[in-house]
Amino acid sequence: MILFFSCSLIFSVTINDIIIYYETGEYDKVVIEGEKILKDFNLEVDDLINLQTYIAFSYIAKGDTLNGQKYFENILSIDNNYILNEEFVSPKIIKIFSKAKERINFLVQKTPNYYRIEKIPDTFMNRKDLLIKSAFLPGWGQMGLGEKSKSITLSSLFLSSLIGSVTTYIFTVNMKNIYLNSKNEIEAEKNYQVYNNWSKINRFFVDLTFSVYIFNIFDILW
Repeated sequence: MILFFSCSLIFSVTINDIIIYYETGEYDKVVIEGEKILKDFNLEVDDLINLQTYIAFSYIAKGDTLNGQKYFENILSIDNNYILNEEFVSPKIIKIFSKAKERINFLVQKTPNYYRIEKIPDTFMNRKDLLIKSAFLPGWGQMGLGEKSKSITLSSLFLSSLIGSVTTYIFTVNMKNIYLNSKNEIEAEKNYQVYNNWSKINRFFVDLTFSVYIFNIFDILW
């Protein structure tokens, strides 16, 4: 349950959510949330193309064909071999996609020295280095991926829970000693209750620290 809490605290909208928004006709949400993801995160090439495709679809569904074509041009500037499946895409979208492809091909022919179609370099994807960084300090690897908000959340949550673990452990040990040195049964029962409460609080902070750390590692692997 603690791990789930940590995950929900970090994530808001995912690419899968964007797809659901599109399929349920919530085109404004696709555009707004999709462009937020493009702004805040450095995506891998496949995710970048997939997300921009749904944004383009949504702009066209809203009647904004210019922005729809712009996003298709962005996609084609990443992968000029990208195609749409005409069996599943409407003729209107295919027509705008064809215009985007014609424009991109024209630019490539006319200005080859200034406009080149290349895949986005995988500069942040050295997983080994990122894992080492995240193993040393949760959130550091995410910073290398350009995920600043997630990085800050992870590192803050980890350091806070770690401090809480150490602090509550000290209180737990002190209360244990007080309990063991109780002078009578009534005092022992009272001290034990306090000691037990501190022990539970300490267990919570330890579990939270461990959960954040493990999630941080798996997040890099994903």
